[in-house]
Amino acid sequence: MQANILGEVDYIHPYGKGFMIYTDKEWSKGKVKLEGNTLILFDGEYLRIPVDYILSIDKSITLPAIREGRALLLVEYMSIKRRENIYLLLSAEERFIRRLRLEILKAITSKTRIMFRVDEKWYSGTMSVAVNSIAFSSLKSFTINIEDISNIERTKIEYGFKKIGVISIDFQQGKENKNIKVFVNPLKRMFFWQLITQVIDDYINTEIMANLSNLDRMIIHLLSKEWSYEDIMRKLELSEDEMASIVEKLAKYGIIRKIIILKLTDRGKKVITHISEGDLQ
Repeated sequence: MQANILGEVDYIHPYGKGFMIYTDKEWSKGKVKLEGNTLILFDGEYLRIPVDYILSIDKSITLPAIREGRALLLVEYMSIKRRENIYLLLSAEERFIRRLRLEILKAITSKTRIMFRVDEKWYSGTMSVAVNSIAFSSLKSFTINIEDISNIERTKIEYGFKKIGVISIDFQQGKENKNIKVFVNPLKRMFFWQLITQVIDDYINTEIMANLSNLDRMIIHLLSKEWSYEDIMRKLELSEDEMASIVEKLAKYGIIRKIIILKLTDRGKKVITHISEGDLQ
């Protein structure tokens, strides 16, 4: 069952059509609501966008600057009446935009059939997410805890006589290293990628990062920039004992062994591991 969300927003509509972007348009004020599988914008008049008509979320195009504490959500959808692609740009408090984005992605992906491979066997089913897990449902169901994920990436695999694009997730199940590969219709694949990476990102920010000090966060940031232990200790003026204590704390939360941080790469967001088990000995 999809959540209903309502909030006040600034918006530009249309922000663009097709390949044209209107960067000089003024912001208007209104309210946006996600009701079931329909995104509704109202300010005297109603704009209703069924999620099935949404073509992309947050496409990489030129966007206006906004004040600190707010975030943007760019929705590209197909207008059946006008028979063209139209952009709706929303701006609101960051927490609201992230929740709205998450629920839109969940609505888009919830009824989409996928194929996924576990232990070299393919299954047909659906995918759903929770605060701390990702579930795959078929004749046999699989649930992955977010804290057990060690790597996620978009890649290609051999399937018959051709290569197909998949989302590959490495995770730990007990003491075993496992992998699940998710194949989705290419038109929907980006929505699944965005949903999975946001769920992981939100988990890190709420379940882990909230319990860390500013120093802990600084060390994670530097590790994500591929700094060495020695360089970090020099920059932050830490002794070996202080550094070891922080590493032990981060390991306790599963950050170092399992999911250190989401990093933006040329393939999108990817969970990367900087420190091996041996480094922790």
